[in-house]
Amino acid sequence: MKIIHCADLHLDSRLNTNLDEKKAEERRQELLGTWLRLLGYANSHQISAVLISGDMFDTGAVSSTTAQTILGSIKGNPEIAFFYLKGNHDTDSFLNRSELLPENLYTFNDSWRMYRLSGNIVISGRELSSSFGGAKLPEGWAARTLNIREEDCNIVMLHGQVVSSRGTLSDGEEEIYPGDYAGRNIDYMALGHVHKFMSGQLDGRGIWCYPGCLEGRGFDECSKHGFIVLDIDEETHRIKRQLVDIGRRHMWTIPVDVTGLISSMEMVKRATALLDILSGIPSQGEEIKNISQDSVREIVESSGGRRLHGDDMVKLILTGELDLEAEKNLSFIGTQLSPRFYFLKLEDETRRKIDYQSYVNDRSLKGEFIRSVRDDSQLSETVKSEVIEAGIRLLMGEGV
Repeated sequence: MKIIHCADLHLDSRLNTNLDEKKAEERRQELLGTWLRLLGYANSHQISAVLISGDMFDTGAVSSTTAQTILGSIKGNPEIAFFYLKGNHDTDSFLNRSELLPENLYTFNDSWRMYRLSGNIVISGRELSSSFGGAKLPEGWAARTLNIREEDCNIVMLHGQVVSSRGTLSDGEEEIYPGDYAGRNIDYMALGHVHKFMSGQLDGRGIWCYPGCLEGRGFDECSKHGFIVLDIDEETHRIKRQLVDIGRRHMWTIPVDVTGLISSMEMVKRATALLDILSGIPSQGEEIKNISQDSVREIVESSGGRRLHGDDMVKLILTGELDLEAEKNLSFIGTQLSPRFYFLKLEDETRRKIDYQSYVNDRSLKGEFIRSVRDDSQLSETVKSEVIEAGIRLLMGEGV
């Protein structure tokens, strides 16, 4: 039997941190479309059940389009069983949209509820009450009240944060301490709450796993994620796992070292060379020699091992050290590079190299300015560098 485990779709997110309202609305509809692609995959791969381990929605204010699309897509796939466990972002507002919920939609509450999916496979879940403002339960209470049979293949759904020791999270966050669940006949713990793929051993029999969010929404979600396909041998209880990524777009954070460059055009060329490498575009340019292969590997690994595409969303960060008089125009750089991608955000983390000694005898306005900032004891070295850079840009006729 094959089962899909997904979580943290966060449908109807505002998405206005980086995007204007038009693109934010477009992305909201794309994320809803990603759910429909998941169902397309389920239909073409003989999936028997879909587990949704919390935070299907971002807030209780679920739009009519989203609610009707989700309910309609569940009703339209009666051969698939859907198990929906609310997370800390979810409320009952979605479930209250319909007087009669689809017969193939199974839900949970704040005590253990169990469903026998087949002769040997049991789905258990519990919505941890502290996520919904309930009274705080004794340590390990959820695990101690879980009663499942050794002879079954047991999948347990929870929404919370796996911790290595108790008491590490603030109030309102649900701790999941794996040691509490060891030895309790669990084969697979289907978790939600963490927005990147993670897994670990529960005991000699079972594992816990986060699939991550279905598709990245912000630049804190650049890592590997998607949904998990579980292929279960009902006789032996052996479970094969596969992470499937069907994201419409992917998020990238890409640092570009521009140390020693003296103009915006040179910075564009350096960034273009790096973006070409990440996109798999062959290049014979000289700038290729200035790109660290170790940095390329780090970027690829942090973004889930995929290739950069024009449909993706990119945060480009300029790093390194520049001469004081190097010309740098972020507006120009962004304008040259942004057409390559659906969205590009440019950030500047460069530092200016200031050799105060070379301005000791400089009687120009620039020299007087640099010495006055240098001698200001109320400013830290970091602030001095920022003030001098701003002043030099003004003296060069650039904006600040």
